[in-house]
Amino acid sequence: MAQMEANERPRYPAGVPGKFSSDGTLQHWAGNTIICHIPPSSPVYHSIESVIEELSLHMTIFEGVSDQVRRPGYWPADLALDATQESCNEDFEKKLRKFSLGPEAAAPYRMVLKGIDILDVGVAVRLDGVTPAEVKRLRALRDRLADELQIRHPIHDEYGFHISMVYFLRYPNDEQKRDIEAILKRHFEKMAKDIELGPPEFCLFFNMHEFNPVFYLG
Repeated sequence: MAQMEANERPRYPAGVPGKFSSDGTLQHWAGNTIICHIPPSSPVYHSIESVIEELSLHMTIFEGVSDQVRRPGYWPADLALDATQESCNEDFEKKLRKFSLGPEAAAPYRMVLKGIDILDVGVAVRLDGVTPAEVKRLRALRDRLADELQIRHPIHDEYGFHISMVYFLRYPNDEQKRDIEAILKRHFEKMAKDIELGPPEFCLFFNMHEFNPVFYLG
């Protein structure tokens, strides 16, 4: 069964060749998103930066769209599938400038690091709210954004908050996963676990290394 599954999966992990070439070269991958950057002054930022380089450190609040992914559930329902990425950016900006977080969704967001996930696509730090109430209000904010922007991804309800650390260029085998997990587990045990995030940022991106803020949601 394991051999059958390996044969059926794509040759490369999901980020290749769209976000990165098979040799690791950064590729053009455009879109928009709503994120909270990890404060560069925070112990969490310095802990992750000591392990990786050249990756935007942030927690995604709402996924937004990617120009290369145009199908229902990944593109706004009220925008034609052949609309330009620029027109989508403009539509989102217009809607989000009128969007109010309200006191129930206002920053700061208090999160806690829960562990390291070794996935087929890469490595991520798993986050959770410090309390069930914090999780509830972040989920409610995601629901409001989905309604406002007319886009609800297939995993909207199950979405796990995280910080992406690594994108794999090849699928790691079980032994490699164990080695990566052992190294990162030792590092994780020494990391600060609590982090406070500021207001959500509507961002545009053109690759996976740089997410450019347009404005903060208010």
